[in-house]
Amino acid sequence: MSSKQWCAGMVLALVGATSADAASYLVLGRTGSDAQTLQKQIEAVPGGALQRALPGLLTFAVQSDDAAYPARLRALPGVQYVAPDRSFTLGEPRQVPLAGDAAEAAAQMRRALAGGAPRALSGAVDQGLLAGNALYQMQWAVQDVQAPGAWNRGYSGAGVRVAILDSGIDCGNAWLAPNIDFAAAASLVPGEGVCVRPGFYFNHGTHVAGIVAALPSSFGSVGIAPGATLIPVKVLSEYTGSGAFSWVLGGVVYAADEGADVINMSLGAYPMSTSDPNTQAYLLAFGRAADYARARGAAVIVAAGNDAAQLGAGGDVGVPANAPGMITVSASGPAGWATGNPAYAWLDYLADYTDYGPPIANAGPGGTFWYAYVNPSQACSIAGITRSCYVFDLVISTIPGGWSWAAGTSMATPAAAAVAALAIQRGRVSTGANLSPQGLANFRKTQVDFVRKTLQTGSDDRGPRGRDPYFGDGRVNADNASNVFYHAPRVSPAPTPLTPPYAL
Repeated sequence: MSSKQWCAGMVLALVGATSADAASYLVLGRTGSDAQTLQKQIEAVPGGALQRALPGLLTFAVQSDDAAYPARLRALPGVQYVAPDRSFTLGEPRQVPLAGDAAEAAAQMRRALAGGAPRALSGAVDQGLLAGNALYQMQWAVQDVQAPGAWNRGYSGAGVRVAILDSGIDCGNAWLAPNIDFAAAASLVPGEGVCVRPGFYFNHGTHVAGIVAALPSSFGSVGIAPGATLIPVKVLSEYTGSGAFSWVLGGVVYAADEGADVINMSLGAYPMSTSDPNTQAYLLAFGRAADYARARGAAVIVAAGNDAAQLGAGGDVGVPANAPGMITVSASGPAGWATGNPAYAWLDYLADYTDYGPPIANAGPGGTFWYAYVNPSQACSIAGITRSCYVFDLVISTIPGGWSWAAGTSMATPAAAAVAALAIQRGRVSTGANLSPQGLANFRKTQVDFVRKTLQTGSDDRGPRGRDPYFGDGRVNADNASNVFYHAPRVSPAPTPLTPPYAL
C-alpha cells in the first residue's frame, strides 16, 4: 500500500481555469512598472477583458477567446509574464466523521449543546471546562504543541485576526460563530457566498478553522488559539474544491487589507517545473502576495503539500509552498498513539504523505496513516469512543453538523497559524503594544519578522539535529511561543526518529 493511497487533507491538482468559450490568464507587470498605467494598457488591448485587478501585486486577471490575445499582451513593454490562470483543486481528504450518519450527528449536537453552547472567551481558557470533554481527550495535537502552557499564561490568541483562505465556513457552527468577524468575511468565488450550505458533511474550510479557533466547551474539539478572531475568505468552491490562482491571490490582498495578522492557506499545487516560465510567473505572483501581506503586518502560512515529494528536487516545486516570503509547513504526528504501546507514544514522526525540502520553515501536527499500514482493523477506545486505532492518529476538528478526523498538511498549517496567533498576542502584551492603536500599528511593522523569529527559535527540534528539510526549524510549540522568558537552547537535542519503529 503506497502512502499516496492514504493521503488526505490537501491533495491538489492543476486544471485550467477556463470556460467553454474563453481562457483566463494572469498578467504580471515588470518590477517597477506603474500599475495604473499598465492596467490602462491591458484594457486597451483588443480581444480580451479585464476580470480582476491586483495593482498592489502588479498582477491582473484577464479573459479572452482569442488565441492571439496573449501574444498581444506580451508585447506590452511593462508586461513580464502572461500565464494561464490555473486552479487549485482540493482532493477529497480521507476523513472519518465522528457520527455515522446525519441522524447520529444531530443527536450528538443536541447532547453537546445541552451542556451549554460555547461562548466567546472573555479571558483565559477555562481548562476545567475541558476536563470531561471526550473529544478534547483525543486531541493529541493540542497536547503536542503544548497549547495548555500558553493558556495557563492567559494567552488564547485574543485580539489576533486569522484569515482562513479556503472553501468557506459553516457560519452557524456554535464552536466557531462567536469568533467569526462576519463583517470582514468574504467570498471571491463567483456565485457562492462565504457561508457553506447546511448539513452534515466534510467541509475543508470549517475543519481548518476549528483547528485554529474552535471554542472550548464540555463537548467538542477546541482550537489551539480559541480566542483568535476568524476572517473566512472563500477562494475555493465548496462544491468542486477548486479555485483560480487569481481568486487566491485576491484573497491574500483582501485579507491583508482587512487587517489579518495571520493568513492561513491550506492549499497548493505540485508538481510544477522550474524550467516552465509559467511556474516562474506563479512563484513571482505569490511572492508578491507575501510581500504585500508582510507590508501590512500579515504572516502568510502555507501547506507544504501531500505528495511525499521533495520540493525543489528535479526542477519540481509547489505553489505557493516554494514562493518567497511564505512560511511553509510540513506535517507530523503519532503512529499508533491510541494503542497505549509505549513504543508508539512519540507524537512527532514525519507524516508518511508530507512534502519536504528546503522551503519547509516548520512542522505542525497534521496526523499520519503509519499505523493503518500495520493494522488497519485493530480497534482502540478513548473516552468511550471506539474506532480503528489509526483513526486516533488523525486530527479531529469541526465540520458542518459535527466533527471529523482528517489528516494532511492542511491540518498542520492551521496549527502553526494558531501558534503564530498566540505568539503575536504575547508579543503585543509583553511590549505594551496592545495598549494603544499607535502601539499596535508600530508592532505590526515588524510583526511578520517577529512571527518568523518566534517560530524559528521556539519550535521543538525534530528529525535530524538542527534545521532540516523535514521539520525546518522544528515542530511548532505554543508554550514556548507564549513565554517571553523562553530562549532557544544553545545546543540542539539529539536527532529524533523520522519514522516509527515498524516502518519499512
